[in-house]
Amino acid sequence: MMMQAIPGSRNAHPRPAGGQSPAGFRLARIGDLRELEAGVYWPRLQPHFLKPDFKQLRYRIQERTREAPAGASVSIRGASGIGELDVAYIADRLAATMTITGSGLPDYCLTLVRRGSLEYRGAEPGHGVRAINADVGLVYRGRPGTRLSAACAHERLAVWIPAASLNQRLSALIGGPVGEDLAFEPVFDWRAEPARSLRRLLNLMVEELGTPAPFGGSEPGIRSFTDLFLYTLLRAVPHTYSNRLAQEGSAAAPGIVRRAEAHIRANVEKPITLDEVAAAAGCSVRTLQHGFKRFRETTPLLAIRHARLEAARDAIQSDRAGSSVTDIALRFGFSNGGRFARFYRDAFGEFPVVAMRRRAGR
Repeated sequence: MMMQAIPGSRNAHPRPAGGQSPAGFRLARIGDLRELEAGVYWPRLQPHFLKPDFKQLRYRIQERTREAPAGASVSIRGASGIGELDVAYIADRLAATMTITGSGLPDYCLTLVRRGSLEYRGAEPGHGVRAINADVGLVYRGRPGTRLSAACAHERLAVWIPAASLNQRLSALIGGPVGEDLAFEPVFDWRAEPARSLRRLLNLMVEELGTPAPFGGSEPGIRSFTDLFLYTLLRAVPHTYSNRLAQEGSAAAPGIVRRAEAHIRANVEKPITLDEVAAAAGCSVRTLQHGFKRFRETTPLLAIRHARLEAARDAIQSDRAGSSVTDIALRFGFSNGGRFARFYRDAFGEFPVVAMRRRAGR
């Protein structure tokens, strides 16, 4: 049965925040409840969400008393992705429930409600029902029995993160293998630091997904962003390893810092992850971070960025092939030209285009 438009509503589909669905998402507009509940729209979201595990997500509309005009949408499903991450956009006009069925998913899901509200019931005993809204974030493992119930006129973003990706970053942070299963405290306050930093990164991700080539199509840029996003998540939301991460790291010897800096300089044109730098330095990511803070008064990520900027400056000063500022920025992992120009000016006191013109004698 087709659903009827809500009285007083001019649109046959949800009115997403900002008046439109986010750019850069492959959209499936759904008007037939049977199509939504049977999940037959999934192929329309390809090439995203290809893993068969995602078929364990089942939706059911709770309000079924009205019929919609032919061709109208009662739901929008959007799919995109960057690096290791799958990103979903969900907008429902009517109250709907998502249940994880079967064997579940090995992934974790970070959820941001953009409009309306959501109730979360975890699969683990004792979690109960938790209320989620625009100020309350949610991160959970895709265990069977997990249920999300959204009110009508609801809109949210969901970032699905492979468990292996999070465990890799966590292992690098703690300097050893992950034994006990990583479990987040599912509900957190978006308004608190460092969750606000995580939210800003999520907004940046959505902004980049709306461009023709996210992060300029630069593999180093994508990997660096994914690294930053996942490390920030592990710091922002409490979990079973939070106390261990909060412990004071061992003092890093200057040799560790020097080895890390040498690895960074040798790989400025390649994707660089913190766990790779830590491995090259012979320490854990936590020790690496402590060493840069103590001996360089900076962070490894900022050190990577500065090394890329220095390499870009050298390229600008020596290039005779007529490369543009954009070409050089992309070469060293800067996908956004405006941000590259600001970083360059902050580091060297002038914009890169000025340096290039001076080199050319103009």
